[in-house]
Amino acid sequence: MACKIVLNAQYLKTNKIALALSGGRDSMALAHILKSMGAPFFAVNFDHGIRGAESKKDSEFVCDWCLKNGIECVSIAFDTPSYAREKGMTIEQAGRELRYFHLDRLVEEGKCDLVALAHHKDDQAETLIMRIIRGTGVRGLRGMSEVNGHYVRPLINYTREDINEYVKENDIPYVEDSTNTDDTYTRNFIRKEMAVLKERFPSLDESLARLSRNASEIDDYLLGKVGEIAVVDGECNMPLTDLNTPAVAKRKILCIFEKLGVRQDVEERHYPLIFDLASAENGKKLSLPHGIEVHKDGENLVFSAVVNPSNIDEIPFEKKSVEGVITVTPTDKLQFEEGELIIDLNKIPKTAVLRHPREKDRIHKFGGGSKSLGDFLTDKKVPLRKRADLVVCASAPSGYKNSNQVLFVLGVEISADVKVEDGSDMAKISKPNK
Repeated sequence: MACKIVLNAQYLKTNKIALALSGGRDSMALAHILKSMGAPFFAVNFDHGIRGAESKKDSEFVCDWCLKNGIECVSIAFDTPSYAREKGMTIEQAGRELRYFHLDRLVEEGKCDLVALAHHKDDQAETLIMRIIRGTGVRGLRGMSEVNGHYVRPLINYTREDINEYVKENDIPYVEDSTNTDDTYTRNFIRKEMAVLKERFPSLDESLARLSRNASEIDDYLLGKVGEIAVVDGECNMPLTDLNTPAVAKRKILCIFEKLGVRQDVEERHYPLIFDLASAENGKKLSLPHGIEVHKDGENLVFSAVVNPSNIDEIPFEKKSVEGVITVTPTDKLQFEEGELIIDLNKIPKTAVLRHPREKDRIHKFGGGSKSLGDFLTDKKVPLRKRADLVVCASAPSGYKNSNQVLFVLGVEISADVKVEDGSDMAKISKPNK
């Protein structure tokens, strides 16, 4: 009996598509279908740097097929094993992260509108089992959607058997990835065990698909309760009162992860740790997977993606810009935007230096008096978690390398010592644009 895979999705005809084309059976079937439909697409092939000559041969196969069929092919190579070691990930996780990084970039650069992936119904079942084993929540049980942002999976409702039959009937060439039989990889192990399970429980895939549909309905309801989430200065705030409804709070945490650029689910074991921060002392920090940190800040939990802080020792200020540290712009107007400060350059000593705050630093306040920098920053409501990376300008009189008199805190405030008066040599100071 002929196997017909019919894709009527309008998005395939009205958007420029990047097809992740490995040369394997599934992606080659999707390439054949898209070509038959006249869909506007080009191929993207990845060499993961895992299988040596075999991987290069597979990439050559994809490029040759595309050339013969008049299809543009973009080839991207990267060193997955090295990246996995550097990030402390499995090879599977590292490969996935690198693929999505490059595919996202194609969309961001305007080279395509959508990215097509050849996942099918059996992949969906395997994904759900993997997530259950890893301790996923309701969101993870949704599995993979046909359309998710700029990613589309046109074959998600077709089985591996459907695709195999289509490939056979249309005499579609493909290559076999030798790692697909290596069950040291989690997905391969699960695929092998599921084949045994399906012999006894033939409806396993459909049962898992039903679980996915039910989870989607529940997740949509929870998502409607989350509300808007804003990212301000690379951080997302979550009021402690949100934790009073755990199911909604967990969904909001997942949304915050997404806002901060993390696709992977939070594992169930991490939620109690986040919830425990509500009763912790102010300033307490929790480090989570995927480079996310959570801080207790008054009546809020503050989520942020970990960034490498600037690491400066003492840099002579010399009243001019320092690349990557400070921008100095002369001005004759007492006007400035948020994040900018205006100082009198004439009042900056020649020996002034730029550095990070130190324990004994003090600052002269407007209105008179001197205060420890720590107390001053508390008054300015600068969280403890942000203070170590602040850049200050400190005066360093001749003979004293380590002066503790702060002249300004970049992006926060200036001291009375450098305030602008009539006849001042004014300049705007700000953080460099990233």
